[in-house]
Amino acid sequence: MVFCIFAINKNTISTTKLYIDTFKSKFKDIESISVSDIFSFYKKYNSKVKKTTINWRIYKLVDNGIIQRIGRGKYKLGKQKEFKPLVSEETQSLFLKLTQEFPFLDISIWSTKWIAQWMLHIPNNYETIIEVEKGSEENVFYFLSDIRDNVFLNPSKDILDKYANRNESIVILKNLITDAPLQDIQQVKIPSIEKILVDLIIDAELYAAYQGRDLDSIIENAFQYNTIKKDTLLRYADRRRKKPYIKARIYKKIMNDFT
Repeated sequence: MVFCIFAINKNTISTTKLYIDTFKSKFKDIESISVSDIFSFYKKYNSKVKKTTINWRIYKLVDNGIIQRIGRGKYKLGKQKEFKPLVSEETQSLFLKLTQEFPFLDISIWSTKWIAQWMLHIPNNYETIIEVEKGSEENVFYFLSDIRDNVFLNPSKDILDKYANRNESIVILKNLITDAPLQDIQQVKIPSIEKILVDLIIDAELYAAYQGRDLDSIIENAFQYNTIKKDTLLRYADRRRKKPYIKARIYKKIMNDFT
């Protein structure tokens, strides 16, 4: 019993030292909070506070849902909102077949259905996008063509317009950019939301159905419902040699106070 009382008191003291109400008031209108901003905030209460203590407090603030990470050393108020789409059984099955056939390849898969909910005009059908390492795409393409219809390798808009059966699910095979940001959902490797946004903007011809006002709506809703990591997004845009363009296209519209 004595131990339990001690544990509760210890947690209460720890939370008190975070000065959560004051912290929220201080940073309520700030979109990007740096580690140095947090350091300065806590130095007002203890001028000799150590960096290790600040790091621990940042961890506790994130863990308690007070702040969320938006980049390397950058935070904002609010709970972390992870991009966790529902991966269908069909997508899981297809990914499993690919990894069994090509166990040593980096493979990513996603469905445009995941972003359709954020559009103004809902498409009649969706595409499954599969990305594999450069140099392996032809072998993967032949394998997919044997088990699926409506499979296309790095297609242009004209090819899709001429040959794709729009009444069935379309599978598009692309090259996977080295060091592209990926994540695991339900044991399936999928692209991060940052990667999806960058690809939608750069590969405008391939994703023709997701451009214009629909693309604006996708970007706006992606930021509203997910924590978008700026560093991750811009790092991938740089890998695709479009960093200035992506930075202007997204952050000028969505986050004007980010530089």
